[in-house]
Amino acid sequence: MTVPFPPGRAPALRSPEFGLAMGLVVGRYLVGMEDLHYGFWTDDLPLDPRNLPEAQARYTEALLGDIPAGVRSILDVGMGAGNTARKLVERGYRVDGVSPNAYLTAVARQALGDRVTIFESRFEDVETDRRYDLILFSESFLFMQPDAALAKATALLNDGGHILICDIFRLPAEGPSPIGGGKDLAVFRATMARFPFDLVRETDISANIAPTFDLLDRAYREAIRPAYDLVMARFDATRPWLMRFVRWRFRDKLARLEEKHFSGRRNAANFLTYKSYRRFLFRRRPA
Repeated sequence: MTVPFPPGRAPALRSPEFGLAMGLVVGRYLVGMEDLHYGFWTDDLPLDPRNLPEAQARYTEALLGDIPAGVRSILDVGMGAGNTARKLVERGYRVDGVSPNAYLTAVARQALGDRVTIFESRFEDVETDRRYDLILFSESFLFMQPDAALAKATALLNDGGHILICDIFRLPAEGPSPIGGGKDLAVFRATMARFPFDLVRETDISANIAPTFDLLDRAYREAIRPAYDLVMARFDATRPWLMRFVRWRFRDKLARLEEKHFSGRRNAANFLTYKSYRRFLFRRRPA
């Protein structure tokens, strides 16, 4: 697939959007990745970077397996590169998407053409007369204010419609987590209780998601850290005065960056200690 923008014409993105776009670009080149979510690992799939696309495909298959019978229309919130939306369309669903990321929106449009209407905005800002049987949040709910997102979902759902949330959540644990992201699980449950939704199904898939962090830790240890050290050593040798200033001026930021990415603590064991990865299916009570 061609890049969605001419050289030098890619849009400027905020930090979280930049990270997602860069992840897709690098993942596509290295392993043919077409999704941005974590992988779903099982015993029969070796933990190897080349198997990440297959693990991501298994994640999507498990996710779509939770869509209830009778659903016809779906709003895919935070649709990424559009691969999940494509699979939904191929299964016969009428699909719209929400994408606030200009780069990923362009990628999704390349993949989907006019088969999907894409709202290029935050979910909370979507304006439409359409109503949906199901609203899908696949690793997008963590970026939103829960009350605003749930109020919007309530307004956009048909009576008896569903929301399907698959995401990372924080657990109570001692000390700071080396892995960021996720809503507090207990607070999430309390928030859901204030809205007109009944829990249909909850599935804990933490053990299947956690190996992705061992894979990432291995990449940082075996590739990213050596490359980082080589670049820093090169600049130390060729621009010693500049590097002394950089190391002094940005010492705290560099220390935080190195601790975050190179400490070896962002692994599967710590993920299971501090985080939980769950799939929730809720049904909207009739008005």
